[in-house]
Amino acid sequence: MNRLMVYGKAALAMLFWAVTFVWIKIALAADYRPYEITFLRLLLAVVLLFAVILIGKKQQKMERKDIWHVMLVAFCEPFAYFVGEANGMQYVSSTLGSLIISLIPIVTAIGAWFFLREKASPMIVLGLVVSTGGVVLMSLGESDMHATLKGILFLLLAVFAGMFYGITVRRLTLKYSALTIVSMQSLFGLLYFTPLVIYYDLGHFITMQQDAMGLLTIAAMSVFASVGAFMLYTGVIRDLGVIKSNIFTNLIPVFTSILAFFILDTSITLRVLAGLSLTIGGLLLSQYQDLKKLRNFS
Repeated sequence: MNRLMVYGKAALAMLFWAVTFVWIKIALAADYRPYEITFLRLLLAVVLLFAVILIGKKQQKMERKDIWHVMLVAFCEPFAYFVGEANGMQYVSSTLGSLIISLIPIVTAIGAWFFLREKASPMIVLGLVVSTGGVVLMSLGESDMHATLKGILFLLLAVFAGMFYGITVRRLTLKYSALTIVSMQSLFGLLYFTPLVIYYDLGHFITMQQDAMGLLTIAAMSVFASVGAFMLYTGVIRDLGVIKSNIFTNLIPVFTSILAFFILDTSITLRVLAGLSLTIGGLLLSQYQDLKKLRNFS
């Protein structure tokens, strides 16, 4: 039953991240820029997380060497990942961008094996390949595959940032609570983004007409994604390891497609349905051994 709770947390984290792809369209339509959105999300996240720590007296003292470690975690994600994705998607087609980003679970599995000596059974590898294949199938709806070298390099930065995030945060999850890790990660992420916002967007943010719906949407992204999803996913990495937990990220495009269907009135084609089925089927294959144990236990 405890393992089922872990799976539930993983799925919920992916749902929270998926809905941000819908919400961010609302914030962008309100004339907020990507760096502004991320900065405001992190600012609110830091306020909320440290308020919980202070009010709930849940402060956990972090060793000096681990502070440097969490600084690296924050540099990987949210900073480097978002800079790579936000800039890369401006120079490549959405189809190719989705395909490159879908490499993260596979690259992470290789990285976890190389750096952490984390082993993957043949069933996990099969599930990873099938699940990623489903994401690729969902991404192939457009024939447009234009790209520039600059865009590809930015997206590869996002891919490797995602990989190193999982690898670097793993050790911290064995020593500290998710609240401690995510609060420090958000704080350093905020500090990393501050110079970018000041340089690129401060003038725009000061002079623009603030939009209530846009700000409310950004606040929702902060609460559910920047706080909730990272809190949940950090615990999942601790319980499942880097490889098995990272396969769950393939659920993000699944949830995004479903949410876009209901909220944005987009269509779901047979190709997308086939991709959804492969993605979920591959995820179940990757967790087969644990699911088998749960079935025998019940």
